[in-house]
Amino acid sequence: MKRYLGILTTLVILFAAAGCSKKPLLEQYNWNPRVHYALTELLTDYGNKSKSYDPDCRPYAVFDYDNTTIIDDIAQTLLVYQIENLAFQIRPEDLFEVLTRGIKDLDMGFGNGWTPRILAEDLCGDYDVLYPLREDLGRMRGTEEYKDFRAKLWYLSSNIDQAEPDSPFGCIWITTLLDGMTDQEVRNLTRTSVSYWVQQGSMWKETWTTPDGQIEVNVPKGIGLTTEMKSLYNALQRNGFDVYICSASLESVVEAMACDPAYGLGVDEDHVFGIRLAQTPDGRLKAIGDSTYAQTYREGKVQCIKDLIAKDHGGRGPALVAGDSNGDFAMLTAFPDLKVGLIINCLRSGAIGGMTAASIGNVPDLSLKERKTPLYVVQGRDPELLQFIPFWDSIPVETYLSED
Repeated sequence: MKRYLGILTTLVILFAAAGCSKKPLLEQYNWNPRVHYALTELLTDYGNKSKSYDPDCRPYAVFDYDNTTIIDDIAQTLLVYQIENLAFQIRPEDLFEVLTRGIKDLDMGFGNGWTPRILAEDLCGDYDVLYPLREDLGRMRGTEEYKDFRAKLWYLSSNIDQAEPDSPFGCIWITTLLDGMTDQEVRNLTRTSVSYWVQQGSMWKETWTTPDGQIEVNVPKGIGLTTEMKSLYNALQRNGFDVYICSASLESVVEAMACDPAYGLGVDEDHVFGIRLAQTPDGRLKAIGDSTYAQTYREGKVQCIKDLIAKDHGGRGPALVAGDSNGDFAMLTAFPDLKVGLIINCLRSGAIGGMTAASIGNVPDLSLKERKTPLYVVQGRDPELLQFIPFWDSIPVETYLSED
């Protein structure tokens, strides 16, 4: 904790300020005091106890899900769970088409001589051996084909954004191995996956290597929902805010956890927006985006808020937006009537990294109602322990992080 000693004096002052502020509508827990102060002021000045509150045009908050609402990525950890349990409904003869669906150039380079075509062909060969063993996971996991399959599939997943950069393609592709499942089957599998990872109680990195050593990948494991984030969701709802989730993960996957009473977020399914897939006539998912819907990726999140959320709030933008990545930068900056932008510090680069650095020193020296621009505040975390910490800085973690 030596890195924090230089800021303890500032924190003591801020803790004192928070303690002297208006009544505590939000528990302090491990919030950065600056963040807690801003969120408490938001609840006080715009919640249902304020004179300006209009129950017919309720204020609202929009949260990203992965590495914002939760720690880690629900779609990525679901993929890990599927791989380790061979939880697929894809026939061996269909796997190549599923893995390469939508990739325009199967021979593009993914580094070290690997291409989508070569990886998919190798994966199909492994899957032919593994598929008959799916009822005997212990035996399956002991095979060389399994070790090859898991490392190459994660490598393909980690590089898939190269197939169509700056598009939602990668967010859609990661759902590839849900192909053939019904929406309810996806929800059930997600709940099983989330329950398993939450019970582990930490986030960690595991290295998967092919038997020949040609591919080595770092795989993040674990999911956590912090006390602070659960408390914030509940405080907003108690104080008359509507709460929405806008995620670049599959909508039904997010709903499976976010709307489950076991996790206590209190979000209704019609307040969750995410990636949507096309369906076959018999209701099974296809790893192809729903063309009737603006996918919730980067600027698509802004479009979703404007088209599907703001219309129920007099056309107004959100009072609070929370995000962590470059995928959230657009919705954090698109709404002039935004009051507070909450940045979960995942130590990222790019636009969100610049915004984080610029916002670290922000002090709520003006009331939110006096400000002419949004107040951006930064919350630190310790991802390995699945916890927030009462600072703006975060503990680094060497895992693959989605930018969505």
